Amino acid sequence: MRFPRFVAAIATAAALMLSATACAPSQGNTGGQAGQGQGQVANVYLPQSPTQFNPLAPFAGGEQLAMSLLYDNLVSIGPDFAFIPRLAESWDVNENATKYTFHLRPNLKWSDGQAFSSKDVLFTFNAIANPETQGGQGSRLSNVKGFDAMQKKSAKTLSGLTAPDANTVVFELSQPDAGFLGLIGSGAMFFILPEHVLGQVPAAQLMSNEFFKKPSTGMGPFTLENFQPDQSLQLKKNPNYYAPAKLDGVNLKILTSDVATGQLQSGEIDLVQIAAPDLDSVRAIPGVQVASTPSSGFTRLGINTTKAELKNPKVRQGLLTAIDRQGIVDSVLKGEGKVLNTSLMSDWVKPKLNDYAYDVTKAKQLLKEGGWKADQELKLRYVAGTRDRDQMVQVIVENWKAAGVKAVADPVDAATVTAGYGDKSYQAVIFGGGAYPQDPSTATPILTCANRYPAGGNVVFYCNPAFDAAMAAGGKTTDKSQRAAAYAKAAEIENADAPLLWINTPNILYAHREALSGFKPHGDWTYAFWNANEWTKS
Repeated sequence: MRFPRFVAAIATAAALMLSATACAPSQGNTGGQAGQGQGQVANVYLPQSPTQFNPLAPFAGGEQLAMSLLYDNLVSIGPDFAFIPRLAESWDVNENATKYTFHLRPNLKWSDGQAFSSKDVLFTFNAIANPETQGGQGSRLSNVKGFDAMQKKSAKTLSGLTAPDANTVVFELSQPDAGFLGLIGSGAMFFILPEHVLGQVPAAQLMSNEFFKKPSTGMGPFTLENFQPDQSLQLKKNPNYYAPAKLDGVNLKILTSDVATGQLQSGEIDLVQIAAPDLDSVRAIPGVQVASTPSSGFTRLGINTTKAELKNPKVRQGLLTAIDRQGIVDSVLKGEGKVLNTSLMSDWVKPKLNDYAYDVTKAKQLLKEGGWKADQELKLRYVAGTRDRDQMVQVIVENWKAAGVKAVADPVDAATVTAGYGDKSYQAVIFGGGAYPQDPSTATPILTCANRYPAGGNVVFYCNPAFDAAMAAGGKTTDKSQRAAAYAKAAEIENADAPLLWINTPNILYAHREALSGFKPHGDWTYAFWNANEWTKS
């Protein structure tokens, strides 16, 4: 089947749970500077300071947002969560979903003027699959022919990844997988890297290569001019981008959400992704419009299933039942969200799920049956600084205390969260994001055994072979009814095991000044700037 080329619409997104994305002129219509002199420049809020610009590294929200302006991928998702073309203008899938052929846009160039081709795509995906790279996303390619040989170090490249010509890339899979497109094209991920710059770097040295501190070339709409950690990034227009930006540059400003919202009111910022507690006050600002769109991901508590006190599913069920999740939606999110009970968010999957309704008495019973000890402390780790997320943590901690759990809020920085995944030291952590509605297969990287961190995004180290089998069954057929049945079974298994405590799917809230044109909300916050090349200001 052939997927036709789409006409891109403009959008921007950032996570409600991570705080506000903003875009604005510095003063007047010129918009300030972006390192290249006067011109039309947007000031854009960035919720976290990047530490690097490495698409091979484990995902971090602020870095993904920044990298989406510097790099590009083969295919991604639009605001309706349908797949859209990026560097690939179209793609074909054979009848049994074992062969995916991508047709690249012709005559593309890197920002440094070098020709872009299928060689760059092969280099990137082979680097991702190479175990020596230790990037954390290689398991998404585990069904591509030759992956096992690479893991055994008996091959240096994927035999199922080929390039018949400069504008064509083919993935051949070992088994049918109707969800493969979702694994490699669900947002700000799998950005293509320059083979002419990095091709000679040994795989074991790629992650630490100096290139990723300040990328010298990319395929995105902008290039990096200057980076001041914890302060700002200045970007300028990439003239070689296939749809050149209308702005001359972008300033990414690293601020707290309350400061970003304040700058919206003062006119220093044109676009802010706001927290729900600020909704009423922002609506009162003259010349500002507010938009809301459902998120493609969800806010969750990751429960470290390797911890002895948290291994029993009944303990996790009890912790979930103790949380007044609907109350959080109503009070903290001002009704802008909904409760969910599985990570498989596609609306065509209809599982029968336990709703884990708020019930303190039942929560206490489940915790007792699971062996929870009253003197056991439970630390809920979170990155402080976002009003709605901070408020959620306080509600959850108080809810747990009411159920007899010695709960403690544990504010840390983002680096500590990542380190906790690496050494498995954390107990519970709140985080959000993701892009899950377009296909149930997109939950594979966060829940299957093969994707336990650092091999993939399964940071709770959950492993249930029955769940894995059901997910695999859903990908082995293109019959939608059979896929729906398999994924429903998977959702029911996950729902019973509760490795993640699903808090809510928040609506993403945006506020923008009327001077900013071309804004459309997008529910995937990590893909906030997917069409920043279309932004204009008057």
